[in-house]
Amino acid sequence: MTLPAAASLFLLRLADGRVWEAVEFSDGFVCVYHPDEFTLCTIATSVEALLSGRRPNDPLHGAMIIPYEGVDS
Repeated sequence: MTLPAAASLFLLRLADGRVWEAVEFSDGFVCVYHPDEFTLCTIATSVEALLSGRRPNDPLHGAMIIPYEGVDS
């Protein structure tokens, strides 16, 4: 049995300065955690689908992807 590639962590810097954590799975599926809203996530089929077509009042409108550097141990 072949294991899938590891998921890739990344951050989204929102236009208002907040930062949300996200993960992209090996098949392109994306999950973004909303820390301001308990137990809420945005799910998309790809990063492109996540960010495309967002209206100005949507928190993800204008969001920038930031590579996740991890935490110093």
